[in-house]
Amino acid sequence: MRALEIDNLAYSYEDGTVALKGLSLAVEEGEKVAVIGPNGAGKSTLLHLIAGFRMPFTGEVRVHGRMLDQQSAGAVRRDVGLLFQDPDDQLFMPTVEEDVAFGPVNLRLDDVEGRVAKAMRSAGVDAIAERRPHRLSHGMKKRVAIAGILAMDPKVLLLDEPTSGLDPRSRAELISLLKGMKKTMLMATHDLDAVAEVVDRVLVLNISPVAEGRLGELAGRGSVLEDAGLEPPQLTRVFKALEDKGFKVDHLPTTMDQAVAHLIRLLERQRRGE
Repeated sequence: MRALEIDNLAYSYEDGTVALKGLSLAVEEGEKVAVIGPNGAGKSTLLHLIAGFRMPFTGEVRVHGRMLDQQSAGAVRRDVGLLFQDPDDQLFMPTVEEDVAFGPVNLRLDDVEGRVAKAMRSAGVDAIAERRPHRLSHGMKKRVAIAGILAMDPKVLLLDEPTSGLDPRSRAELISLLKGMKKTMLMATHDLDAVAEVVDRVLVLNISPVAEGRLGELAGRGSVLEDAGLEPPQLTRVFKALEDKGFKVDHLPTTMDQAVAHLIRLLERQRRGE
């Protein structure tokens, strides 16, 4: 079963400004997809629509086969977990443990204690269970917010700019956490280096869909990313510069593993005099 099915979705704000138009997207169970685009492209609005926070809209949204509408919004919200861009919008209880437990307690889910313990371990915050969330670093707050979502065991994770505002170490730790999650994931972000590490597929959005495919494929398609106000991952830019200098590059890498493999091939060709 597809985790998400979106067909011809459109949404306008109260003042008539068009936020989304003609958007269709399918996300398979367990797939990780990034939605990228410039500011004002509709990325956050899309996540809020899927979570049932913005209505009415035109078109269709299905979460695990359930049509999203006014009547089903409450049930659909139980199947999705939304990480807001600013974790302070989600954390409000006196301790980390209480914050993580808030959702399961209010939804009256079974085995709250077990859920909370497992979620805190998964997010790497079990050692700070008694800490006050508002005194944590920005990166740890994001981890706590993710733990609170995981404790409710949603079928789909919606992540709004998950790496924004993080220092390099916190960013690397969060990327590693997201890579290891076996969850269907839809991530709205500007961070294409994180996209290269985490997701399977990319949708370029600028109110309407612009392009869709693997990041490496899109990076090699002329100005697709540049026209959307985005820069390809740093490694991709390095190899594009090598290509422009006359070095043969089979396809532009987006991750460190791909880059190392390409460098080895380039060095072998150079040694053979090709």
